Parts: sequence; structure tokens; C-alpha cells
Amino acid sequence: MAIVIVGGGAIGLQVAGRLALSGSECAVLARPQTVDALLDRPLNITLEGETRRVSLDAATSPEDLLGPYHMPELAIVCVKGYDTPGVIPMLRALKPGRILTLQNGIGNEELLAEAFGQQQIIAGSITTSVELPGPTEVVVTKAGGISLAGMTPAMRVNQWAEIFTQADFPVELHTDYRSMKWSKALLNMLGNAQAAILDMPVPEIYANSRLVHVDLTVAYETLAVMGKLGIHPVNLPGYPAATIARFAPFTPGPILRILMRRMVGGGRGGKDPSLLRDLRAGRTRSEGEQLYGAVAAAATTIGMPVPVTAGLWRILGAIVRGERSWQEFRRQPDRLLAELGLR
Repeated sequence: MAIVIVGGGAIGLQVAGRLALSGSECAVLARPQTVDALLDRPLNITLEGETRRVSLDAATSPEDLLGPYHMPELAIVCVKGYDTPGVIPMLRALKPGRILTLQNGIGNEELLAEAFGQQQIIAGSITTSVELPGPTEVVVTKAGGISLAGMTPAMRVNQWAEIFTQADFPVELHTDYRSMKWSKALLNMLGNAQAAILDMPVPEIYANSRLVHVDLTVAYETLAVMGKLGIHPVNLPGYPAATIARFAPFTPGPILRILMRRMVGGGRGGKDPSLLRDLRAGRTRSEGEQLYGAVAAAATTIGMPVPVTAGLWRILGAIVRGERSWQEFRRQPDRLLAELGLR
């Protein structure tokens, strides 16, 4: 079975490497710098203290892939959510049998389904946390798993689950892809936008009860939108969204803050949140659009106000686009709270 990974970031390389180590035929489509590195030397993957090496086929375009990867059985999309429209022409040229997205955020499946049809798209969520110290160095900092769901109830994903099981990923199957993706997004949002806007680590944010309240409000707003849309939270490996939704309203504030601090910090394997890392890297697009922005957009369609969630994306989006100075908010929680109307 030939598999092509679209995207050579930390998640894409981890997935490609582990699938290749388990015996799958696996190639990577990535940027030229990554391709050159992969063709020059093996990929090193460190998991639970053990480092394994594997050679990967790699190319910058489908036309440059070796013969077995033309019209592969599966393409796995691992690019940032805002890059999804840009990879659709690449996927058209690749002509895979099925397309699996392991991207963060809400809306990627729908974009791909519009281009290729729902029957071709498999929704996925990955909860491992990884670092990329170098272009051919992957370190798994927190073991998680992979969850899969077809976009249509009739789609069977068992054969794809088996290839990940063989690569030592814990795998869970879900019947409603929206529940899976929204549940992952719900927990991806905790501590993420605030850390980026304030340029502060999560432990500092969660030491401030008012900032914890911001995250709790985001969670409650998101859960309210999910409820209105008929989307039920589910637990994913290491991401207990359903458990939080069930017990958070009845948990005393101080205890809830402690639990959330452990969960949010531990869920990222000690890494800074993704939106903060992207902002520090000077990127002019942000996956906050597929998280906070997507929740706010969905809320608008059903006439439900989500002022804190929408406010966080409004501020973060303006900073990312260069419309507001990041310096206005860095390490200034009072300024953020005032803008959100929570002073």
C-alpha cells in the first residue's frame, strides 16, 4: 500500500517515519529544504527514549515522486489549516484513492470534501506532541493516539486504522467526525490564543484566576455552539473533552484551575502553544482562524453570541496580520481583559 504524506512538518514527518518503520511504503511531499535533507540522510525518530532511523522517499511535487506513489491508496494531509486550499491542486495531481486529514482545527474536511467529495475524505485527529529539532530529527514529547472517522456514516475506516495500529499508534474510531474534530479543537484552544497574545507561558496564564476564567468562558461558549449544532463532545487519547464538559460546571473553581493547568500544560508535552510559536516565527497566517475563528463563524450562522471566543480571534488575527502591534498586549493581561470586556 502506497501512502503519501502531504506536509513535512513535525506531525507529517512523525507519521511518515512511523508508518515507514512499520513496513508501509511511504513518501513525503514537502518544501525543498525538507526534501533535500530527507534525501541526504535518514529521519531520526525518538520515542520513549529510543531513537530509530528510517529513510524516506521525498519530493516537492507529485510529478517528482517515484512510480509507486503515483495514484497512491492514501494521501495524509498534515499541513497547517490555512494551507488547505493551497494543497488541493497538489492532491488533484496526486489522485489518491482516499484523503485523510490529520490537521488541527475546524473546516478542513469540508474544504477537501467540496473539492473531492465526502466519500473520499477521512477525518482524523492526532494527539501526540512532537518537537522538530532539525529537518530530519523528530522527538515525540508526549505519546497520544490517532482518532478516525469517515465523513459519511457508510464509510469504513478499519483498514486505515490497522496501518496506524501496526505503527504503534493507539487508534480510536468514531462515528461522528464533527464530534471528534470539535472536541480536539475545544482543547486545542485552551491556553493557546492567550499565550500568543500575551507572549506568556501557559503556567503563568494558569496562575492568574482571571485568565483561567477567559479560557473557561471560551470552553463554555464553544460547548454551547456545539450543543446548538447537535455536536456532542467525545474523549480522544489524552484529550478528555467529554469528561471536562460533564464535570467542569460542578467542579469548584480552585480545583478546576489546578486540573486544567495540568491538562493544558501536559497535553503539549511541555512545548509552548502552537499559536505562540507561529507568532514568534513571524508567520502572517494563524491556525487561530480554524479554531477561534471557526467557532465564532459557526456561532454567527446560528445567531449565538460568543464574545470572548470571537474577541480573542479578533485581537490575535489583527496582530498576525500586522494591523495591531503585538507590543500592545505582551505580558499585559489587564489590557487583554479590558479589550474582552472582562476587567
